[in-house]
Formats: sequence, structure tokens, C-alpha cells
Amino acid sequence: MHKLKLLLRKYENNFLLLDDIINNQKIEYLNFNKIITVTDTNLSKIPSVKKVINYLQNNYNTKIIELSSGEPNYEMIESTSKEIFKEKYDLVIALGGGSILDIVKSASMYENSVENVDHFSGSRKQYKERLVKTLAIPTTAGTGSEYTHTTVYKTRLNIKNWIWDELTYYDYVIYFPFLTADLPKDVTVASGVDAFDHLIESLMSLKFDSQNINLCNKGMETIWYSLPNLLENKNNLKERTNMLLGSGMAGKAIHFTGCGICHCIAHTLGSLTKVPHGIAVAYGLFYTIEPVLKNNHDLLQRFHGPFKNLSAVSLAKNIQEWLSNMKINYDLIEKKINFEEFIKIYYLDDNKSMRDNTYYQPSKSDLKILLDGLWN
Repeated sequence: MHKLKLLLRKYENNFLLLDDIINNQKIEYLNFNKIITVTDTNLSKIPSVKKVINYLQNNYNTKIIELSSGEPNYEMIESTSKEIFKEKYDLVIALGGGSILDIVKSASMYENSVENVDHFSGSRKQYKERLVKTLAIPTTAGTGSEYTHTTVYKTRLNIKNWIWDELTYYDYVIYFPFLTADLPKDVTVASGVDAFDHLIESLMSLKFDSQNINLCNKGMETIWYSLPNLLENKNNLKERTNMLLGSGMAGKAIHFTGCGICHCIAHTLGSLTKVPHGIAVAYGLFYTIEPVLKNNHDLLQRFHGPFKNLSAVSLAKNIQEWLSNMKINYDLIEKKINFEEFIKIYYLDDNKSMRDNTYYQPSKSDLKILLDGLWN
């Protein structure tokens, strides 16, 4: 059995890793009477995704909801929730990347079909019970949303915020590595960097537990090598499998610790622009990794594998070079951000859990210098 699969099973045993999907094939997680599948309009045009949709329709008569592409917002969650509970489905499938997975997690809560989803943002209010089962079929290897309880979305105030609840999770997960092979290069990179950042932020978190040190390091090492290999050969299904499992491990890691300063920066940038989340995270990681490591040298003891026995400067330099080799385009954010607007959102109370979950606490003047390339 795949070593990463075995490691992930130590934390979660609710997933299948399948090479292909064949008509008339029976899958245990799909033994339900009334199924609805949520995906997005762009994904449904991709041949590999269409193959899964056809399978679900032909074998399980699933209804398909196609949402507009883009990051989740309150309208997507509420309208999807209304559809789910109006027809009383007993299984909701999320077929997509982190955005679709996040939407379905919250849309599967009955309360969001009858009231304002913003009531639950920032854990202001809790859900009462689960009335429907959920299945995630990720089409990207990035957020690890299948193993977190978090939904990230834009509120009615157009602020990027989060919902976390004990009841917002997936009952089942199916990994099809072939689904990620048709991804554009920039999506593969942004998703992979997001997963890597989840792992490294978890490893450096104030809430880190040494019991999860292998989870974080093995996940990081996997993505460290597999993502560059995919840039050379995007059809390498071995590396695609590694990335999906590494992404799942990343999701589990941040479930335990939450995110830190990189995600606080990324959420702020996502509130001010339409920058893809993984690109914003990459920018935050590039510029914060060195001060975080320098601020607490004990963090270096948590790093294993290719990251072991390095100084703060050397480790930061290696990570920055790795990110630079991804050739990420930051045009949507560089020289586009108003500093005062950034600070206003960065210091919102709902960002405090991320902002404080790091050993490096930059002042406003520190941020102005550290992220100098952002300001217009």
C-alpha cells in the first residue's frame, strides 16, 4: 500500500484512492437513494470531470448543480443549501477544488437554507445538527478542504471570512488522481503551494503538537519534490497521487492547528482583490518565512528530511528559491494595494486567530516594510 496513504489513514480512514472510474462500477460511499452533486461551470467542461459526472448520472441518477467559477460567497452557499434541503437529498457530493468543497461543507447545514450564513461566520453561532451526508471528490491538490471543518467565503460586506464548526466536515472522500491531470499549470502550482503552506504553517504554529510532526514533514517533503516534477510532466499520475495525498495531509494538519500569518495576509489580499488564494498565500510565505524562523530558532528543531539541520536564513532561502522556481505571477496584487485598507482588514477581529497563531508578530510599520512590493 502507498506509504502516504498509510500515513493519512492513521488520521482518517474515510477515503478511497481509485485509479479510474468505470460505468456500472459500484462504489461503497455512493449507496444512497437521492444524490446531488455540486460542481462549477468550468470544471464540468473538462473531459475527466465530465467522465465522473456521466458516471454519477448514469449509475446513481444524481442531480447536478453547476455554480459559477470563482471563490465562494454567501449567495453560493445559501442558494445551494436551499436546493439541497428543498428536495431532501441524503448525499451531497462536492466535485471540485477547494471552493466547491468549502461551499458544500456549509451548504449542507440546514440553517444556511433558512437564514443568513454570515450569522455563522467567525464562529459567532453554531449549527445544531447534521441532516445529510457529504462526499468530497477533490479535483485539485491544494486546500485539503476535505479534512478541515472550515469554509472560507466572502460575506455580504465583501470581506473574506471563515466559518468553522464541529459539524462542517466530510463523511467520505474519494481521490481520483486523473482528475487533477487536466488542471492548468497555474492552478496546479497555486494549489500545491497552498498545501505546502498549510503544512509549514501547522509545523510552526503556536498550537503545534509534536505527535503530528511526521504528518507535517512527510507532507511537506512530498509536495517539495512532487510539485516541481509535475511542472516537467503534468501527466505523471504517480506525482498527482502524491500531491492529492499530501494535500489531504495538509488539510488534516491545519485542522489540528489552524493557519497563521501567511493566511492572514492572503485573506486580506483576497478581500481587496480577486487574486487566487494560492497566489496570495505564496506571496505571504515568501516574505514572512525568514522573520518567522529568525524570531524563534527553536522552530528549526521541528523540521526533518530535506529541511533538517539548516539555519533560519538557509532554510528560508531554500523555500524562497523553491517558490521562485514556480514562476508565480503576482501582477494582481503587486503595486495594487492601498496600505491603510490592507491594515484595516488585516487587523479585523475575525483575523485574530490567524494573526496570533505565529511566533512573529509584525507591527504596522513592519508590515509596511516587509510587504513593500504590494503598496500602490
